[in-house]
Amino acid sequence: MPPETNFSIQSDRNSKQAPIPVRTRFNYIAHRPACTELKGFVPLKIDSKLLLDLGMDYAITPDVASQLEIGSVWFAKLFENKNLTPGDHFEERLTDPAEPLEIHNYTGLCPTNVLEVSPSSGSCAVACQYCLVTDGNHVKPITVYTNYADRLANSLEENRQKALFYYFSPKTEAFSEPHLYNGIAHDIFRTFVRHFDNYPDSPVRIFIATKAGPKHLQVKHRGDTLFSLMGKIASKIQMNGSIGIMPLYLRDVLEPNAATIEERLETLVQCRELGMFAESVLCQPLMLPYLTEENIDTYMSLLASAGVRNIKPEFLTTEIRNLVILANYINHYNPELIGEFFRPYLSGENQNHIKQRSRLAPERSICTGYLEKIRNSASEYGITISICNWVKQELSKEADWVRSIDHDSAVNGYRCLGYQTGLFPEKQRSV
Repeated sequence: MPPETNFSIQSDRNSKQAPIPVRTRFNYIAHRPACTELKGFVPLKIDSKLLLDLGMDYAITPDVASQLEIGSVWFAKLFENKNLTPGDHFEERLTDPAEPLEIHNYTGLCPTNVLEVSPSSGSCAVACQYCLVTDGNHVKPITVYTNYADRLANSLEENRQKALFYYFSPKTEAFSEPHLYNGIAHDIFRTFVRHFDNYPDSPVRIFIATKAGPKHLQVKHRGDTLFSLMGKIASKIQMNGSIGIMPLYLRDVLEPNAATIEERLETLVQCRELGMFAESVLCQPLMLPYLTEENIDTYMSLLASAGVRNIKPEFLTTEIRNLVILANYINHYNPELIGEFFRPYLSGENQNHIKQRSRLAPERSICTGYLEKIRNSASEYGITISICNWVKQELSKEADWVRSIDHDSAVNGYRCLGYQTGLFPEKQRSV
């Protein structure tokens, strides 16, 4: 469905204030209630005393205690003001078409031949509460850059002879409603189509990770759907699902505007039918209290039935104050699991387990135990594992077998995030 309402509030022509950007309202394709709409949901104040009462078996440092209290105040404010999701409108602005695209490199160990295609900034319409980019903060408006395709075209022209992945879109959902209804998602693929028309032998490739269902990719803009546009260059595209391991009731509130798991997997099936490489899933986030053998097995079975052959597992890494947000959701459904949720993160010894910026990863030894369960289950279903270079480095300190966990995956062409190097021309396949 196209945007419901367009409205613009312009400043007075003689005013010295900058004009307020055009704002466009839209209807969500997939939408479930935010926690502010859940019956009986009450924010929980989380502090060191509560955690000790819950059986935490180590002392909370003053710095961690302070961050927990800050997180509780922050969540209460977001809850009261109903700012936990970004709303139903986006703004439009222009970007500098000459500005180079950013290399997708979070850790210093990431591949350097991956460029980010990020046509919007601010919040993301999917509103994942654990987002690595926003840490659950969806207060900033969604801003779409209407001329972003020009910036992409310039980058493609400059890099037309390089084996690069163009990653659409690591900081927001590639097929979110603002990208669809504005048409920038379609324009991005029109730009790729023109590039390959002009340079049929160009080694650049497209990497996508998405929580979208088929309905998202069927949205039309100037007569084209994303399926129809991507079908023209299918052999150049790797489409990946993004699906964490958690119960449905928790997923619904943590990913309120995402497609269902079944819909996401159907997207992969339909993309494969068009000729795209669509056999891998970003298995993230991994919510530790819910990584039971039964849940892991159910997950692997579902993926295997949809033709998934590779996963890239990633444990939840986030700020401590965002852990408070997630703990509030867990408390609503499973209050008995709050202590288990926090324990792997908050010890003084674990405060150096930082993946990127201030994102805290769980205790290494606990991660290796769960990763072994995931490896064993994946193996039963013929699913290989690719893994983040930084995660492999960190967890190999605890268990030497982690160094080779991605051996079979690498033999099949996968690297790190799940980049399929087999898509590149044979002489240019290093990532």
